[in-house]
Amino acid sequence: MTSIFDLAPSGPLEIRVHHPAPTVVVVRPLGALDMLTAPQLITRVEFHLGCGRHVVIDLQDLEFLGSSGLHALLELYAVAKAAGLQLHLTSVDGPAIARVLELTGLSRVLPVTRSSTEELVATLSHPRRHSRPGARGTR
Repeated sequence: MTSIFDLAPSGPLEIRVHHPAPTVVVVRPLGALDMLTAPQLITRVEFHLGCGRHVVIDLQDLEFLGSSGLHALLELYAVAKAAGLQLHLTSVDGPAIARVLELTGLSRVLPVTRSSTEELVATLSHPRRHSRPGARGTR
């Protein structure tokens, strides 16, 4: 079913993946995440799930987030959680992303991290070095 969120034209989705630390994989989709490209993101992230305890999806270069893209993020969150991994969404403050996450209520469901990707990776890579006494989590 097509919704209002999927009406923008779909362009190619480029997905960049890197492993900045042994326990962290960062996935950065570039372009539009919609009903035509969401399966690509799911496939790429699922392929890399065994590469670390933390999967960071950096949405900095995402230009469009359709309802199928939202569903893909929810699915990846569930798959990571079932595998005992932690999924983190970063760079969600762009207008195309923040508004959709807020309007749908998913900003309260998905693990949105306000830190930059670089700050989060540093914290996840060296948790003791970056933690403060009594600090809990990276949100």
